Amino acid sequence: MAFLLKDDSIFRVVFMSDFFLYLGGGLLLLNFIASWIEYKKIAYQLRYDLFAVGALLVWFSYWPAFFREGSPLFYVYPLYFALITALFSLVFIKKREHIDPDALVWLQWLSDTGRFNPIVIMVCVCVSLFLPQQFMLFPMTMSLLVMRYALACCLDNE
Repeated sequence: MAFLLKDDSIFRVVFMSDFFLYLGGGLLLLNFIASWIEYKKIAYQLRYDLFAVGALLVWFSYWPAFFREGSPLFYVYPLYFALITALFSLVFIKKREHIDPDALVWLQWLSDTGRFNPIVIMVCVCVSLFLPQQFMLFPMTMSLLVMRYALACCLDNE
């Protein structure tokens, strides 16, 4: 996304349109409701992915009006999201069979207590999207969403 949506790219104009803002908002709402009611016909991995895509679509179409043209924010954040997702995928998701049983018990406890509730994290992501003046809040909440996704994949449950 960082390289595809450079300043002079036609894709930049397309992704900044209202259509992608509404599409992203629809994806956010749809996947939030599906996670809330624990709709099993859509796999939780797909729900997390579609929620993240919706958040990025809303972010890219809504935030540029609040920043200068060519702001490095729109190049750095997508790279950061890709890096943190790859890191958590490599370290936690791909090696879950190597996690010792005591750690799995602790991770299950962490998941069951609600301290790392995906619904709360999704609400925080949505709130952070509409606070561009707090520009560091969005990557922090997205990082929490990626961590929660990795936890769900390690436990193989939502």
